[in-house]
Amino acid sequence: MNASAPQHTATPHERTGLPATPGAAAEGPSARYSPCSRASYQTLVWPRGAAGTAGSGRGGGGWQGDPDPPAGSLHQRLPQLPQPPHRLLALCNEEGLRRLVALHMARLRNTPLFAPAGPCFDCVAQRVADFVVESCGGPLYYSQRHSRLQAGYGLPLLLDPPGRELWLVQLWHAMDDAGLAPGLRADYWNWAEPLSVHLLAPQARHAGLSRYPYDTVRSWFLNTAPLDA
Repeated sequence: MNASAPQHTATPHERTGLPATPGAAAEGPSARYSPCSRASYQTLVWPRGAAGTAGSGRGGGGWQGDPDPPAGSLHQRLPQLPQPPHRLLALCNEEGLRRLVALHMARLRNTPLFAPAGPCFDCVAQRVADFVVESCGGPLYYSQRHSRLQAGYGLPLLLDPPGRELWLVQLWHAMDDAGLAPGLRADYWNWAEPLSVHLLAPQARHAGLSRYPYDTVRSWFLNTAPLDA
């Protein structure tokens, strides 16, 4: 055996068991699971205070940050984030969950929330889908593919208060688009609504933050069907 022969370097597929994109090289950034390294930073314009910088927040009158959590902050007492019921994955399966995320993200793509993402939008969308599937009890896609991209303490996105409102409104409509059954809608919303608080930049959390229980939101849409001609 030639002692000088180069040692074999494990490919991403060998290290993780995740397949590479068909026709792509087995190594390097072309592997399917490899995320865009810029995605975390282009998802949203961070409130300046979240980076410890004094001054104004997002342009256009957005929340103005401060390096220290404001009085009444939820920084130390976030709402409990429940585990999504197992039946979400069992009944929707991974494909159904990914379809729901895709419909949600499609509604958000051209909104101010994701305008800064630019060409990184698809990276962000995959990251969110992987997070949802793993959170609902599926394979550890998010941990294996995106653990180094921490947009908000290991969560897939960082929201400011206006972004949270937009994210929730479009999630409700995406569940309509997906034709999600009422029981599954409640299951998903009862996990996603408190998740939206966790997705806020720490200094954007405050005790007066609006919460949106499923039954309350549902009541707003009970009588919105168009009248017969």
